[in-house]
Amino acid sequence: MRLSYQWLAELVDLDGITPADLAEGLTKAGIEVEAVAPRSPRLSGVVVGLVKAVEPHPNADRLRVCQVDAGGGELLTIVCGAPNVAPGQKVPTALVGAELPGGAIGKARLRGVESHGMLCSAKEIGLETRLLPKEQTEGLYVLPADAPVGADVARLLALDDVVLELSLTPNRSDCLSMRGLAYEVGAIFGRPVRFPECADGSGASGVLGTGGPAAAAGAAEVRPGVAAGAVPARSPVTVRIETPNCSRYEAQVVGGLVPGPSPLWLQMRLLAMGVRPINNIVDVTNYVMLEWGQPLHAFDFDQVRQGTIVVRQAAEGEVLVTLDGERRELTADMMVIADPERAIGLAGVMGGENSEVTGRTRRIVIESASFDAGNIRRTGQRLGLRSEAQQRFEKGIDPVAVHGALVRAVALLREIAGAVPEGGIVSVGDPLPAPRLVAFSPARCNRALGTAIAESEMRAVFERLGFEVIGTADGGRVAAVSSDGSPAPTAAVEGSGGEWTVRVPSRRMDVAIEADLVEEVARLAGYEHIPSTLPVGPSAPGLRSPRQRLHRRTREVLSGAGMSEVVTYTFRRAEELDALRLPADSPLRRAIPLLRPMSEDRAVIRTHLLPGLAEVARYNLAHEVAGGQVFELGRVFLADPARPAAPPREVTRWAGLWFGHTEPSLGERPRRYDFYDAKGVIEVWLEALGSPEAAFVRTSEPWFHPGRSAQVQVGGRVIGSLGELHPETASALDLLGAVYADFDLDAVAELVADGLWTEELRVRRLPRHPSSRRDLAAIVPRDVPAAALIQEAQAAVRAAKPEWTVECRVFDVYQGAGIPAGHVSVAISFVYRGPDRTLTDEEVSDAEQAVIRRWQERLGVRLRAGF
Repeated sequence: MRLSYQWLAELVDLDGITPADLAEGLTKAGIEVEAVAPRSPRLSGVVVGLVKAVEPHPNADRLRVCQVDAGGGELLTIVCGAPNVAPGQKVPTALVGAELPGGAIGKARLRGVESHGMLCSAKEIGLETRLLPKEQTEGLYVLPADAPVGADVARLLALDDVVLELSLTPNRSDCLSMRGLAYEVGAIFGRPVRFPECADGSGASGVLGTGGPAAAAGAAEVRPGVAAGAVPARSPVTVRIETPNCSRYEAQVVGGLVPGPSPLWLQMRLLAMGVRPINNIVDVTNYVMLEWGQPLHAFDFDQVRQGTIVVRQAAEGEVLVTLDGERRELTADMMVIADPERAIGLAGVMGGENSEVTGRTRRIVIESASFDAGNIRRTGQRLGLRSEAQQRFEKGIDPVAVHGALVRAVALLREIAGAVPEGGIVSVGDPLPAPRLVAFSPARCNRALGTAIAESEMRAVFERLGFEVIGTADGGRVAAVSSDGSPAPTAAVEGSGGEWTVRVPSRRMDVAIEADLVEEVARLAGYEHIPSTLPVGPSAPGLRSPRQRLHRRTREVLSGAGMSEVVTYTFRRAEELDALRLPADSPLRRAIPLLRPMSEDRAVIRTHLLPGLAEVARYNLAHEVAGGQVFELGRVFLADPARPAAPPREVTRWAGLWFGHTEPSLGERPRRYDFYDAKGVIEVWLEALGSPEAAFVRTSEPWFHPGRSAQVQVGGRVIGSLGELHPETASALDLLGAVYADFDLDAVAELVADGLWTEELRVRRLPRHPSSRRDLAAIVPRDVPAAALIQEAQAAVRAAKPEWTVECRVFDVYQGAGIPAGHVSVAISFVYRGPDRTLTDEEVSDAEQAVIRRWQERLGVRLRAGF
């Protein structure tokens, strides 16, 4: 939300308050000011100039020599290259010595002709060209014919204004208008508010004191276009409300219009607030929306069939072409403004092209309404629309402003466009809600804040905010005090012991309970005056749960092993699961669809982590990253087929992906990541977590390459799997040769809870005696896993020498020449170590023979000759 300092100064007394002071005060009161910037910095010495004559430059085809009256008595010779310069134009003229946002202006000789200044474009004087019509951004910025020659352009175009950028919280919808901001600033600084709040909207500028409006007593009600005491003529428009989503609808028909440019002051005020000027009709509706916070819309009344407006729900599949030219198919939960034959607008969001105000429009009907905030928000989200009007409707509007804003718009159209109201205002819908009364206790307020604020100061805070306060209890009757400090009739008080009743104005919809009033006292009294105190009472240090410790340790170990953690979207595209080659009945295929997805790429909740990691890998490879190893720790969501309506089961997993090539290192060339890179990281993770011995067994999961993958078991339970991606999966994901691992951390946590996996680190005494190493190469049938060779070897050594330790590692796998068909050669290194001495060669040979015999008996393998 933008805030014009000069516009605010017309509504609130800001004497002695600079823009910086204003920003500081707003921020301290809870309304964050993100930026304070002048509309056009360093603009001076630029005046309105009248182009008297234009001649071709004698030495340049694209330059013109202009004679300009800048109000100084003598004509100035100025060389100009703008293609649209013409005699009779009034344009911004930078005199010699002028300062522009782009620099200073001095005398210059251009192709032999001396130039005494510069004729300026909109961009050169600091206007926001993105908000201007195209014709005003090409060449010189042409000023209106009534612009006084010699006038200061900075003041004429309000370029000496300062704009504040506000970041509003969702509950402060009242500050989406100058009206609400005026009351807020008046309350913060204790200044009177000068907003025209007359009930009849006649525009009488009664001064509003710090407590609220001071309407003239006994003033006659005057309807627009109707003499005092006269009966308003019958309006030519009829309004029907046929939906509960519209609580009030007011309409006024206005004729005698000729669409055209708005006055310069109105255009500049809209530009300062970041709104594009269009024409006098649309600009008035936008101006009043910014002033009152009440969105308005103007329909071409001659296009409203039968002179009837119907507020209703759309028919399912009904089509409306909106003002942006888009053909939109509507659903039954969307609200439309219609005539008896068709929809002419999308209520609270955007008008229809079939009732648009054009250059031929002569009569309009102005809409001012109160729509259901939730309905407007859902409609805008579903259609992907976002407008200033929608932003205000979805946050809630002041019901009192519905009528006041409409009257204000009619008055402005009469003033700047010569409009003639036809009949009176048609009002349909619920009556205005009763004033909101909120119970308040000064004692409870001080207890909640830990302060000792006097009751008189609290009363002053409420009066500054425009709230009406009923005073302290006195025998069950109290003296009421109105917002401007004048006495009011006495009234009964609910409760006793100093309780107040506070009447909250309708514009402050965020104040509904006592806690809201306490907050207002804290804001206006100043948060800085609340004393700082330390918590009292016992405090216990926070501890992580076993699952949290497991997750943290997993992240630490994987990062320490050289992997990079990533976070991917939980919402995925349903078609991504096709790459995993899942069977039709797989639970992983039952991805839960979102009711209102952001896009097709975010339509379902993920059941697998591989598609997200693959997206990260593809992005890196496309940006010339040779390869990498990444992991994610997150949740997948699995539906229960037996209970489709039940919430999904959430499973926490970590998954890793090794893709591309390794980084070159000393003595090692880049190579593709393989199965053993992933297995090494997983073994480091298992060991760091104090895992008992894990078994790597063959797996048949469809996204893995058969024979190059393994399932990891601990204590007979499956905790995860790893392997090279299946060629079809790798091709579908565009990740040839990548290796993937996926582990169930919930299953690991259960092992810890069952005592099968300890969280304590396991350590071994450093060996005191040298070890003995032997290597064996065995010719093995291809269906015998290498893990079986290691398990049988370790079992053979434990049976013969239980006190020994033996470490086994596969260091080579070969198939080809010299190896029988259907077999592979697996080379394994053995490291033997005794507990109390160095082993002899004979002892090691005996153990080696025990391993060979067990292999032959149990697995039918034989040693590879010549190894």
